[in-house]
Amino acid sequence: MIGFQKININPKGKKTGDCVVRALAVAMGREYYDVYAELYQISVETGFIVSDKRVEERFMARHGFIKHKQPRKSNGKKYLVAELDLVTSERVVVVSCAHHLTVAVDGVLIDSWDPRGKCIGNFYTLAR
Repeated sequence: MIGFQKININPKGKKTGDCVVRALAVAMGREYYDVYAELYQISVETGFIVSDKRVEERFMARHGFIKHKQPRKSNGKKYLVAELDLVTSERVVVVSCAHHLTVAVDGVLIDSWDPRGKCIGNFYTLAR
């Protein structure tokens, strides 16, 4: 079972729909506004709104993230985010769950709220 640390890295401490920026900034050790600006630039290049999944996926592809399909248990059931350690042992994992993106570093979720009760969707690891 993975841990949870409540941290909101939004520079203004706002609770807003910025989970993609927060998760990617933590995963990459980059500044919040640097990630936001690059996501915005991809949005301008592609014509998709900055919160579109295609923008975040293009960003991650540019930075060497590997996309993994939603994991399933042998009985077909989905894994919860809390069970991420049963799915991968990677040090940094970006996890997609229902309408949210979160990040685990060294077995601890770092987020502004606790999504451990949500099902893991696709997840992303950094290429070695």
